[in-house]
Amino acid sequence: MHWLDWLLIAVLPAWVVFDGVRRSRAHTGLEGFFLAGRGVRWWAVGMSVMATQASAITMISIAGHGYEHGLRWLHVYLALPFAMVILCTTVVPWFTRARVFTAYEYLERRFDGTTRTCASVLFLVSRGLAVGTSLYAPSIVLNLVLGIPQALAIALMGGVSTAYTIFGGNAAVIFTDVKQMVVMFLAIGCSLYAALQGLPAEVGFGDALALAGASGRLQAIHVAPDAAHVFADRYNLVAALIGGLFLFLGYFGADQSQVQRFLAGKSVEHSKASLLVSAYLKVPMQFGVLLLGALIYVFYMFAPAPPFFRTADLERAVVAAGAPEQAEWQRLRQEFTAVGERRAAAALGFVQQHEPRDPAALRQQNERVREVRAEARALYGRLTGSTEGDGDFVFPHFFLRQLPVGILGLVIAAIFVAAMSSLDAQLNSLATSSVIDLYARARPGVTEGAIVRASRWATLFWGLFATVSAYWVASLGQMIEAVNVIGSMFYGSLFGVFVLGWLCPRARGRDGWLALAGGFAATMFTHFVVNAEPIELDGRKMPPVGFLWYNVIGCAGVLVVGNLLAWRHRGR
Repeated sequence: MHWLDWLLIAVLPAWVVFDGVRRSRAHTGLEGFFLAGRGVRWWAVGMSVMATQASAITMISIAGHGYEHGLRWLHVYLALPFAMVILCTTVVPWFTRARVFTAYEYLERRFDGTTRTCASVLFLVSRGLAVGTSLYAPSIVLNLVLGIPQALAIALMGGVSTAYTIFGGNAAVIFTDVKQMVVMFLAIGCSLYAALQGLPAEVGFGDALALAGASGRLQAIHVAPDAAHVFADRYNLVAALIGGLFLFLGYFGADQSQVQRFLAGKSVEHSKASLLVSAYLKVPMQFGVLLLGALIYVFYMFAPAPPFFRTADLERAVVAAGAPEQAEWQRLRQEFTAVGERRAAAALGFVQQHEPRDPAALRQQNERVREVRAEARALYGRLTGSTEGDGDFVFPHFFLRQLPVGILGLVIAAIFVAAMSSLDAQLNSLATSSVIDLYARARPGVTEGAIVRASRWATLFWGLFATVSAYWVASLGQMIEAVNVIGSMFYGSLFGVFVLGWLCPRARGRDGWLALAGGFAATMFTHFVVNAEPIELDGRKMPPVGFLWYNVIGCAGVLVVGNLLAWRHRGR
């Protein structure tokens, strides 16, 4: 790499961290450490809300998903604006006016302390399981760029994020998040430009979109043909609008990592506006990253690409296996090169056709490319015992070889900053819930100073936990799906107990935690029992119930159990 790229990689993350910690010094005490003094403007909170969700996974994994599947992941975000409007009119006013530190304080006031404890523990488990993903994705880049072992890269990023979160608290989180989002938007825009500039001169932007469309990479709306597809196919429109709505209601309305962001707003109006920032900008941002993945797919119609993007890992396994596997790998590489040349010719022929264009030849070569890639993936799985694909390695392979001087450094810096800014919010919220919901309640009369000190220790604990869990994350498959599957196991039940409190006045006392347990049990039953035997649809093995529906099942389970329990109180 050029010295300018190295300079950007070193300076940008350092500046983001330094300025965030510097600005946090003005916020002291309990409210200062946990909620930045409740005085942050709407645009800064809004950027932090987006940054908490938009980690390095957004750029690496979603771009890889766009390469493999096109725009279909956009389905999941179609319900986001509706969820934000609902939360702005319900959850945000109550939480901000109640002056709570955590979302789960409400549950003790509404039900009892056990309900608050159970909800807090569910949040800690769900966020604790997912927190390692924030470190794994960028560790891929460090490994590919600098040759640093992924274990060391994870420890390095986890250590830096934990350190400034310990000292700066929520204020440091918010102010670093603002800069992270600016850098990320620049990196996405520059990557899109580079993908288009790398195409042959005779292939313009319209031609690139036509090639992506003919290859099935621009289909963002998919209507399920029957009920089985509605529930099993996770990317159909009905599942996205209903299941996705409950996913976002639960994530932004009951997950402390998001609630703590908008609780820092100057007023109810600022908190509402902060969520609307995400409602207006998040969908276009996701569209841009998915489109980037689709354009990278078009780019590799003309540029050389490996049959498996985890090339180094596969080649190490092949060398260790012996001569027969080496010969098979060599055959796959040669065959993929030949197929790639035929596809490039078919793609140019498609571009040069007059309207209407016939995509038959292009689709035939795309299918052959897919088959060879599947063979390479099968070889990798056979030699390593792994079920992982290579989707998370597509974008790193592209930008390491195609981005110009300066832009390469900007993108890599953006990935590092995104990783730290997503992790810091999660560490801060995990520490807040651990201390406010559990530690402080168990020690009546504890001083504010002791609570802040305990929070710093809790941040250190969760930072170490995130670092250790990141080593396990690699076994989960493509990161963007893994994060949402984990969250969907918990969000529906967590949000459901809040809905129960608002809509069922008769439910009180232990009804809260029993209903919460019932909803969570319904979700676990669906995941581990109902989905234990996959069904076959369109030649693919899929679980009978897609993960987006977990959010609906969890919420419905809480409401059903809660209302049945509340029936005991009728007439009282």
